[in-house]
Amino acid sequence: MKQTMELEPEHEKYFDRVSLWYATLIRLGLNLLLAITCAALFIGIGKAGFDLYRNIHQPLEYILQLVLLDAVFILALTEVSITILGYLKDGYVQVRYIVDTILIIMLNEVISLWFKHPSLADTASLAIIIVTLLVVRIGVTKLSPAKKS
Repeated sequence: MKQTMELEPEHEKYFDRVSLWYATLIRLGLNLLLAITCAALFIGIGKAGFDLYRNIHQPLEYILQLVLLDAVFILALTEVSITILGYLKDGYVQVRYIVDTILIIMLNEVISLWFKHPSLADTASLAIIIVTLLVVRIGVTKLSPAKKS
């Protein structure tokens, strides 16, 4: 015998009203976050150009390191924006977007660590995290349900 709990008619309209307000607040907050992320994206692009201009007399290796780190950071902001837009469009976030964002952030960590000449333990721990994320990413791609057209 299956029991279900149903709202009484007078409580149902309050529940609908609260649900509508909650959804509106979430959308408003995400739109604000998206605007902040876009502003950070443009600031990051400006910072990359300023870093390049300010360090033009440094060795080429150092300049390329700065540009590479700035570019990966800008790419991570782009992935966060894609995740927010995906939620605003679909009403949910695909796991693939989250894993992609984490992979981009981890790529930034790899590049940062790469220039510091890390120990074997640091390299191994980072490699384990990245391989795990790659396995999750492949699993999400291969096992995701087909989209309904």
